[in-house]
Amino acid sequence: MTSSSETPSRAGNFWAWVPVGLLGAMLVGLGFAAHLAIDDPNFALEPNYYDKAVHWDETQAKARESNALGLKLELVAPLTVAPNGEVEVQLSVKDRRDLAFSGAEVALEAFPNAYASRVQRLSLHESAPGVYAGALAHGMRGLWELRIVVNQGAIHYGEVLRRDVVKGGAA
Repeated sequence: MTSSSETPSRAGNFWAWVPVGLLGAMLVGLGFAAHLAIDDPNFALEPNYYDKAVHWDETQAKARESNALGLKLELVAPLTVAPNGEVEVQLSVKDRRDLAFSGAEVALEAFPNAYASRVQRLSLHESAPGVYAGALAHGMRGLWELRIVVNQGAIHYGEVLRRDVVKGGAA
């Protein structure tokens, strides 16, 4: 009598491990893609984006109140990268009558659009009446977003400027 049961061949063992190998390769690829996404300086998330979306109406009301104040923010000089890599920021703040707005606290949040995860935050100091200055530590050429908040007593004003940072000339 012959037995109908067959012993598994080596080829059968190989094909049994193929799905395991494919799943392992997929997990390694997924891990590599996640690593690239986490370390990508070109990718950034807006902080508190969900909270900002939930409170969108309040944000818009604050923006209308801010615009009603009539403050004018202008850069005194073009943004240029110095030889040491810094970018000097000089900001003129004027009221609706074009008078210097002195004695305010001015906060700046700046980042290059190409590397939005590289956010630099600093407080600008008043270098002249209505002129606030500071230096970004790591400047690079390209389009930058400058998020500015001016506070003085009950006055809270915010504005976003987009400006190009250019290579500095010889001093």
